[in-house]
Amino acid sequence: MKSMRPFAPLAVLALAATPALADNTWPDTKLTFNSIPIAEKLGEAAHRVLPYRSEDRVIVVVVDPIYCGQRPINPGFKIVPGKIQLHYDLTEAPLGSSLPNCTAHSTFDLDVVPHGEFQVEFTGGKEAPHVAQMTRCPNTTPKFDIWDCMVPRK
Repeated sequence: MKSMRPFAPLAVLALAATPALADNTWPDTKLTFNSIPIAEKLGEAAHRVLPYRSEDRVIVVVVDPIYCGQRPINPGFKIVPGKIQLHYDLTEAPLGSSLPNCTAHSTFDLDVVPHGEFQVEFTGGKEAPHVAQMTRCPNTTPKFDIWDCMVPRK
């Protein structure tokens, strides 16, 4: 019998999912937030915002340079015409931190998102928003409408 040990981190991640606060005009939209602080710099310290849509669900993967020891807290979202705005606060950086040398890898999982063209904006801490656009999935034919499948626009 093979060990289940490789799947233990996934179980911890699933238990760590937190419902987040909403400040929007779409009361049916629900957010589940997950974050994995990575304790080492992985390549260039750059923000990445990658939104994906499948029917009424939008999942946004965010890579955010942070100081080692910081954690994302108080996640939230707001849906306004043409925009999905995502944010979280960060815990204080440890004393002596000079450069963001770690990254936080997070997912914002929004369920029951209204149909529409959305730009996705992410703000972590006190920084300016990082913006991503979505486009229809290539080589697919929508089952019901064009919102069935969307991916990040390059």
